[in-house]
Amino acid sequence: MNSTPFKKRSNPLDSTTPKQTQPTQPQVEERVVEKVAPTPVQTRKTTQKRVIVEEERIKYTATMDKSIRRRLKLAAAKRDVQISEFIEDAVLEKLEREGD
Repeated sequence: MNSTPFKKRSNPLDSTTPKQTQPTQPQVEERVVEKVAPTPVQTRKTTQKRVIVEEERIKYTATMDKSIRRRLKLAAAKRDVQISEFIEDAVLEKLEREGD
């Protein structure tokens, strides 16, 4: 006699247990959806100037000291901008300052 009120489940990968048939799923209609390409020139307004981005944006990964990242997050939040936008503006400013 089984002391638990639960029914033991069978292992579907075990060959000794009888396989249960799965109910058939209704057919799902597939649709082709066209993607609309973004406009090639995007503008983004910053606090001091307007930057025109003509290239496709890419994702990157960077490592930095934990205390610097904390300061970065606070500075971006105070200016109400995303961290990536803050970093991009800082890099552009440094490149302009150094003449690159």
